[in-house]
Amino acid sequence: TVRLSLEVLELCVLLFPGLVCPLEVSVSSGSIQVARGQTAVLPCTFTTNAALTNLNVIWMVIPLSNANQPQQVILYQGGQIFGGAPQFYGRVGFAVTMPTTSASIFINNTQLSDTGTYQCLVNNLPDRGVRNIGVIGLTVLVPPSVPLCRIQGSLDVGSDITLTCSSEEGIPRPTYLWEKLDNVPKLPPTATQDQVQGTVTLRNISTVSSGLYQCVASNAIGTSTCLLDLQVIAPHPRSIGLIAGAVATGAVVLVVCIVLVAVALFYWKNKHKEEEEEEIPNEIR
Repeated sequence: TVRLSLEVLELCVLLFPGLVCPLEVSVSSGSIQVARGQTAVLPCTFTTNAALTNLNVIWMVIPLSNANQPQQVILYQGGQIFGGAPQFYGRVGFAVTMPTTSASIFINNTQLSDTGTYQCLVNNLPDRGVRNIGVIGLTVLVPPSVPLCRIQGSLDVGSDITLTCSSEEGIPRPTYLWEKLDNVPKLPPTATQDQVQGTVTLRNISTVSSGLYQCVASNAIGTSTCLLDLQVIAPHPRSIGLIAGAVATGAVVLVVCIVLVAVALFYWKNKHKEEEEEEIPNEIR
């Protein structure tokens, strides 16, 4: 692209020596990705037929976090370099000693807030350019932070539980993979896992479900893990004995009650019969 632009400028000068030929800006890439904390180099070159004595280069950014507030990144004007927004102080500079036809800049120790759309605007009088702005996107990538593992639901035998896993940071958005470290296969066949939401559901858990579970959060530039010790609660033998004893006691009490009722009915019937027999002779008399 630069070679073609130079050929166009040379042709312009040869054919129309009395005219002011256009200035043209180009970028070698439409977007750049860099891990947080690393250095990003934003390329910008331009072609011009005029001397660089009146060169004016300004870099602007439209932050992803606040598209309504464009910010100045760095400025070259009148042979001097001026800083931009406070967030860039001490971190931004031109990649090549100015003035030159390379207006590329670097950003050290990139931060998440640096993500946005950058514009390289070049003016070099008397040349005037129709295409004197270059646009390039910068995305600062962040590895997943240490995820938080949790258990939702009762740990009693026979219950259904859900294991959750989530990282507060991560660009691009992390995916999550659960596995049981001391088991093959890594999860029971009945387990339902959602790698986007970071959840896995275990149904009808038993003491076999107990063990150490691991969640791995990962994206394009890194991974992070958390561990969860799952211990299923089995019924206590003493509790089983108490329940069985209570049931047996209840049965004995019920039997005793039935016997007492039967005895009472039998006694009542006999007494009632004797009273009737005593009344019959009295009536005869």
